[in-house]
Amino acid sequence: MLSRFMRYGVYMVRKGDTLTGIAKKTGTTIARLRDPNRLQGSSLKIGQKLTLKPRQDQDVLSVPAPVKYTKNKLLPEHVEEEDDRISSEEARAEIEMQTKESRSLLGNWSTPDEQHLLVMAVMGFLGAPNRLGGYSIKGLDCSGLVKKIYQTFNIDLPRTAFEQSRVGLRVARSKLVEGDLLFFNTRRRLGHVGIYIGNNQFVHASSRKRGVRIDNLNTPYFDKRFVRAVRLKGNDDGM
Repeated sequence: MLSRFMRYGVYMVRKGDTLTGIAKKTGTTIARLRDPNRLQGSSLKIGQKLTLKPRQDQDVLSVPAPVKYTKNKLLPEHVEEEDDRISSEEARAEIEMQTKESRSLLGNWSTPDEQHLLVMAVMGFLGAPNRLGGYSIKGLDCSGLVKKIYQTFNIDLPRTAFEQSRVGLRVARSKLVEGDLLFFNTRRRLGHVGIYIGNNQFVHASSRKRGVRIDNLNTPYFDKRFVRAVRLKGNDDGM
């Protein structure tokens, strides 16, 4: 929050922001957003910094500070979440309303060996660094890893763990097979995802210190936070 003696501040545009919404949140007007920032239309870019000018009847303008990632003390080394690209409860609620949860598979494995090929593919990323928003072997986050792997097998997934949890067929933990996605409540609701590889193990982009690694679903940390499993592809029998 800005000092109470400052008459101007800076607001960083976040996903879903509009001029109307920013004006309402910061206690100014659309005109006073357009003027100092020389905005012609209504288009905004995520990360764009806007100079804020208070209304004439205001001596003080309180501006929310830009959202910065800070490691949660509950997640010291186990999990560092992706950016999630969903910065607020309102955005998550909107997805809940707009996204009809799928109850069907997205396709079938072409051969019985294809599941094993997926496991080999994800194992090839072991040791890759965890990088917020990353999407390559040079660094990637949990949902980036999942999206990258399944793209190779003709499944184009959404970018975030929360969105990925809304597609495919929900399966019981006792029925897991190779390639199923595992979702966890960590710092965010459904904020972390991994790929099951059998024997209660899964591969995921963990923390910055640990990178992409294998963990066991029965480990107390993950056992406590496990929420759901999703199957994206099945065999000819539908499972």
